[in-house]
Amino acid sequence: MLSLLAQNDVSATSTMLEFDWPYTLGDWGLVFALFSWCLFTIWINYRDAQKLSTLWMIWLTGLRLATLLVLFIIALNPHLRQQKEVYRPSHVALLVDTSTSMQQPEVDPRANSGNARTRMEAVRDLLQDSPLVDELRKQHVIDVYTFDSDLSTVKAQIPSTFVPDESATTESAPAEKVDWDVILETAGNSTNLGDSLDRLLSEIRSPTLSGVVIFSDGARNAGREVRIARDRAQDNGARLVTVGVGSTTPPVNLEIPKVAMPTDVQKGDLFEVTAYLQGDGIAEKTVLVELLEKATGENEPRVVERQEQAAPEDGELFEVTFSRNPSEPGEYEYTLRATVPGVVETREDDNEEVRTVNIFDRPLKVLMIAGGPMRDYRYARTILHRHPSLEVDVWLQSGGVGSSQESHQLLYRFPETREEVFQYDLLIAFDADWSQVTSEQQQQILEWVNNEGGGVILMAGDVNTPQLAAKPDNYETLLKLYPVLLDAVGLRLGSRDEATTAYHVGLTQEGQAAEFLKLDESGDSDPWKDFSGVYGCYPTRGVKAGTTVYAEFTDPLSRGAGGQPVMLGTQKYGQGTVLYIGSPELWRLRSLNPAFLDRFWTKLCRKAAEGRSKRGLQRAMFILEGRDYNVRQTIPLRVRAVNSKFEPLDADTMTVEVYTPSGRPLVPALTLRRDQHRPAEYTGDLRPADPGRYRLEFGLPDSTETVTAEIHVGISKLEAASLVQDVDTLTSLARDTGGKYITLAAAATEIPALLPNKGERSIIDEQIQEKWDHFAIILLLVFFLSAEWLTRKLLKLA
Repeated sequence: MLSLLAQNDVSATSTMLEFDWPYTLGDWGLVFALFSWCLFTIWINYRDAQKLSTLWMIWLTGLRLATLLVLFIIALNPHLRQQKEVYRPSHVALLVDTSTSMQQPEVDPRANSGNARTRMEAVRDLLQDSPLVDELRKQHVIDVYTFDSDLSTVKAQIPSTFVPDESATTESAPAEKVDWDVILETAGNSTNLGDSLDRLLSEIRSPTLSGVVIFSDGARNAGREVRIARDRAQDNGARLVTVGVGSTTPPVNLEIPKVAMPTDVQKGDLFEVTAYLQGDGIAEKTVLVELLEKATGENEPRVVERQEQAAPEDGELFEVTFSRNPSEPGEYEYTLRATVPGVVETREDDNEEVRTVNIFDRPLKVLMIAGGPMRDYRYARTILHRHPSLEVDVWLQSGGVGSSQESHQLLYRFPETREEVFQYDLLIAFDADWSQVTSEQQQQILEWVNNEGGGVILMAGDVNTPQLAAKPDNYETLLKLYPVLLDAVGLRLGSRDEATTAYHVGLTQEGQAAEFLKLDESGDSDPWKDFSGVYGCYPTRGVKAGTTVYAEFTDPLSRGAGGQPVMLGTQKYGQGTVLYIGSPELWRLRSLNPAFLDRFWTKLCRKAAEGRSKRGLQRAMFILEGRDYNVRQTIPLRVRAVNSKFEPLDADTMTVEVYTPSGRPLVPALTLRRDQHRPAEYTGDLRPADPGRYRLEFGLPDSTETVTAEIHVGISKLEAASLVQDVDTLTSLARDTGGKYITLAAAATEIPALLPNKGERSIIDEQIQEKWDHFAIILLLVFFLSAEWLTRKLLKLA
């Protein structure tokens, strides 16, 4: 940042002879005395040489006056002054907005001007092709900076061609060609105009700073007000010239800011594709939304459904939902396309969003454990065993060898090996007796949930759950999975003398919005409101951090220190999901409609096993924080991969192929490194440069298995909202600084005249050489005195 203070200085050296001429009254007194002495000398020599010839009189007088002249010269202190001056040239800073809003069109497409440039391309053309830079160089040194969320370092330094005088010598190197394409690359996801400019002015403060030229659309969406930077510019005496980029026409636009749909769906399950839309300038106009579908192997997507809806007030979100249920498994690509018929929009690149969903037909493997043949267990076992997309193994802990249960496989003990445990997708425990599961097996369950995304459904009961709550030290590993804090003393569930009244299931706000709790697919009724309720619920002391409570037991007398007992709650534990059910009486839903209980258990299993449904039996998976990101955003990638024994791989690095929106692989491929704290996981960062869909792929070293993931990259929502230029902000910024707001078209001609040359000279070195004691002056003094003395001696006047 100090470049503005020291670059391109022009130096010159000068030498001059100087005297200390009389200045004060005392100095003039000495001059008067010397003059009087001269007159006295002339009179004395005239008197002494009256008997001599005129020639001798002139000779003696001349010698005496010459002596006095030499003494006068010595009194004036003759000296040589040698000075080295430096000329600090005038400076101008160019500050260019490189936030992603500069990717917006320069002009409104409705103008039909044929100009398809982005705002940044317009600025680049101005700096690269117009005479603006050359004109500024004639008077100023130019430093180029960029900003988005923060100020950059100096991107380019362009020396001035101004020469203050012919004798000056420049110390600057010749100007190098500026690569404007590299410098003006849009990157930031926010525009911090005020703070960036204020920081620039504070760091390059100099009397030679003529001004700062700001190229921006004025879309300030972060940081402080621009007034602070303007005040600093006034204090520094620097002019601010703002160049507005972008259309000033009020926008007409429809966008799809968000899409909600699952990534993985079991074959036969209905799922929804929801588009959230938002408009400007289209209130009450008809919006047409089309859903296009492309299955694996198809070349082009086809329109499968259309919906029309009137747009609400400007800026208000509204949604359009489509329901799909593909008959065949595979990867399906869905395109949501929204238009306003008969309207030309300000921009159309935000009218379409593409998402993919994987329809799989591999059945979910379920391990069902029951402490005894309770009713919820019996109904759930029958429902899930008969479902074609579920494969249920059953361990009835109270049953023995020879007993019969509907199941894919009947077990008499907990799976013994790690591989047997890790093959399951979901564990459902109905008031299980965990004392029959060893500590090592409990630890395997914990690792299976945390690392492999296993799902767990835990139903409380009146037999074994009180023992679990009463001895927390014995079951510390398992209790980590519970989303709630179990009360050590609870109701005797099912005891008629203590529980004679049924209470409604109280859905929380989260429960009312949860898709897996919507049991009536027609939407004509709300089964939870019609449900008479349950008689008891296991008491809880509270919930753990990160737990989402979907339903509570509504008996007011059951309220404890932690609130109402939790009927239904869930938490994410590592890569897996744990669901807790506080009452073993949900079988009573059958009293309304047996189909409601069927849907409840089917959807509950899908919800709990969602961490596994995305990977199936794969030994590897991408762990992403989301699916939607912004351009130039640093995306943390994490991959979990294990060998056939579900142990960490030997390799310390892993290569991931990244396919850009154009379908080309990113070169070089992305390398992930092992996480030192999680040996089975590899981490790295991806920073996408362009909007669109990115596909991620990697293959396991000891397998033919390929794992894929997809992310969607778009312009920041803050930046995408900048459809028009903020002229008011740019005008306010330049006010009272000596500069002004200028349109891009007038920038090349008006900017040079607004920035005066503020170059200045200063002395950086000075040397003084005294001349009064020079040998020649002393020799003359001796000569004149000696000549007069000798003459007087010879003429016998001494």
